[in-house]
Amino acid sequence: MIASRPSRPVLGWLVVAALAVLGVIAPAGVAGAQEPPRAVVLVGAPGLSWTDIDAVTTPTLHGLALAGGVASLTVRAVRSRSCAVDGWLTLSAGRRAADLVGPCRAPQGVAADGAVPHWEDYLTAADADSYGAVPGTLASSLLDAGTCVGAVGPGAAIGAADVTGRTATSTLPDGAVGCRVTLVDGGILPVDPVARTAALRALDTTTAQVLGAADPRTRIVVAGVGDGLSAVRPRALIITGDHSGWLTSPSTRQPGLVQLQDLTATLLDWEGASASELTGRPVTVTADGGPASDRIAELQGFEVRSSTLRSVSPQVTGWLAAAFAAWCFVAGVVLRRRGVISGRVTLAGVAVASVPLSTFAANLVPWWRAPAPALAFVAVLAAVVAVVTTLAALARRRWHLGALVVLSVLTLLVLGGDVLTGSGLQLASVFGQNPTVGGRFYGVGNTSYALYGVALLGVVGVLATARARTPHRSLALSALVLLAAIVIEGAPSLGADFGGPPGLLLGGLVVLAGSSGVRLTPRRVLGALVGVAAVTTVVAVLDWLRAPAARTHLGEFVETVLHGDLADVIGRKVSQNLANLTSPPLLTVSVAALALVLLARHTGWRPSSAGSLVLRGSAVLAAVGFAVNDSGLVIPAYAALMLLPLLAADTAARHLAATPLRGVEGRGRGVSAR
Repeated sequence: MIASRPSRPVLGWLVVAALAVLGVIAPAGVAGAQEPPRAVVLVGAPGLSWTDIDAVTTPTLHGLALAGGVASLTVRAVRSRSCAVDGWLTLSAGRRAADLVGPCRAPQGVAADGAVPHWEDYLTAADADSYGAVPGTLASSLLDAGTCVGAVGPGAAIGAADVTGRTATSTLPDGAVGCRVTLVDGGILPVDPVARTAALRALDTTTAQVLGAADPRTRIVVAGVGDGLSAVRPRALIITGDHSGWLTSPSTRQPGLVQLQDLTATLLDWEGASASELTGRPVTVTADGGPASDRIAELQGFEVRSSTLRSVSPQVTGWLAAAFAAWCFVAGVVLRRRGVISGRVTLAGVAVASVPLSTFAANLVPWWRAPAPALAFVAVLAAVVAVVTTLAALARRRWHLGALVVLSVLTLLVLGGDVLTGSGLQLASVFGQNPTVGGRFYGVGNTSYALYGVALLGVVGVLATARARTPHRSLALSALVLLAAIVIEGAPSLGADFGGPPGLLLGGLVVLAGSSGVRLTPRRVLGALVGVAAVTTVVAVLDWLRAPAARTHLGEFVETVLHGDLADVIGRKVSQNLANLTSPPLLTVSVAALALVLLARHTGWRPSSAGSLVLRGSAVLAAVGFAVNDSGLVIPAYAALMLLPLLAADTAARHLAATPLRGVEGRGRGVSAR
């Protein structure tokens, strides 16, 4: 149950009174007096999202959004839902933090001595979690910098308490005042539509009173600090005091997207305090000459896109796993009876293999603007799958490797092009980065890596084994493509995938060695492993040497190692991998793929020379990816889901071309592989 609190009109006047006490409201002064330091007021309302804000219900918030910097706010703390307490604790710690496991508890009033209730519980929970959170970091860091943070309301008190669990009024010497940062609890938004509308109007009134009472130079921040009772989705963030535009931070590298931890770093940065120990990075605003109303509309659309994909992703993943397992079963039956997988079975397999790629390409169409976004997404996805499957089928008629080449090239173009242009397609997608999870906001994720890796090895294998007058040039071209794609995938400013390049390079070397007849001796394998590890380490260290605000995942990993937090990171990765081992879709795909491969070996089924090389290289990629990534089982599962149907299509096309009665259908295949 939510604890009782003062009515909203009373709360508004309490805020005004508190601002006056804390020094946010400018005192009257003589002309020419030195201007006071710039103050900050952060109004936090767990559950506030962009679809809540409009010119009718929340005119003040809407006006601030038109005039200030705006962004979607990722509030993921420790668990999938960030309770109100979790949000305020994360703001306090500058790292992911949460209450004890259990139902959401509402923030409670502060004791007479300024002590925050349940603070020991919050410290216990932070110690149990593996994010290195220290609740009270915000207040203690500001005190070290010579200022403080005040609080109005029980939730704000959690965010403003120091490491001992007490608020500023109880820790300032001699009752001194002058906090330049004030947190205001705007209340937890209810779920009931009528009650929510009333709460939004009251929040807007409180914000208006703060705005009217504060000094004109005061920065006003309005943020949905947590999910509260509302459905999990991106929250709203507004910052005034600079200029209108997109808010962003180095932690997301996405215009219009910020993490809750970034607000902690921002408050400290504004006050000249150190934020180097935090996972968040200071927020900046990018001037944008376009209409501010368009930005609000885009943020509302992004919220709909994110929440829709959050709801449909389990269904898409589950049905895809079931479809792949069904295809493996049918393909196995046909293979056992006829010795080859052919006909409509291979075409169905190509369609299944094209689904993951198609989920990314579907985001090229703004389906989230439709009246029924979920149905629109499914329709667009089906249309893209049909187009890709048709292209692959047409290419296979001319060339037995046509399906493999078409899907590989399209995958490299879509995912590689997306990384080069900011990862917009992968952000808020079924198999890409989920902004409500907050694990990654740009670059190449685990599923994308599996698809990208198989596609890259497919292209490299075809190029390396192509019949040409100058085979050495074909080998050189394939090596060049391999290196260029690895740079795109692993570069800190592009793919930023720490665990990706080793698997890509080792898998690629297997393909290149096989195509050139080089034997893989133990010494050569060991040399390759050492070389890959050395290159990866050098790139990570070079990224770490950059300024903290410019570092990516690679540099942050080095920082984690240097600060002694490697054990926590390894623990989270192991835990995630163990959890994936019990994932029904991943287990379904993995078991089905393994069963089909074993049956194929038993029946003597073999892909072409190029297909065999790609299969071996992909096996290395999958094994390395499983070993070094935190969602390891994802990589072999989706690598198999994409590759096996394409190899079946390759074998079926070669069998068709070799059949005497249908030999005429094999004519015209002007390009072949050894």
